[in-house]
Amino acid sequence: MTLQPPLDGLTDFHPSERTRLVFALAKFRKEWQAAVKGVTLLEVEVPVGLLFNDIADKLHLSPQERHVFLGGELINEVENLLETCVKKKLPN
Repeated sequence: MTLQPPLDGLTDFHPSERTRLVFALAKFRKEWQAAVKGVTLLEVEVPVGLLFNDIADKLHLSPQERHVFLGGELINEVENLLETCVKKKLPN
């Protein structure tokens, strides 16, 4: 069996920004489905602020984009919460 060489121009294909966005969101959904181990996502309770922060992470938003999306207050609240969680896990 021989492999057909790729068609000109197709090896340089890059998905559109919208396609990358859809794939990032799909990956995020799959991670949530794996995390809840079979429970329907319609029944999962989650802090919306942390969910928004996770979306910003998955989309690799710049600091400026994060500020527009999350707002300064939510950014500070998430950072404080995550810092508190890390401190609780560190050995004394």
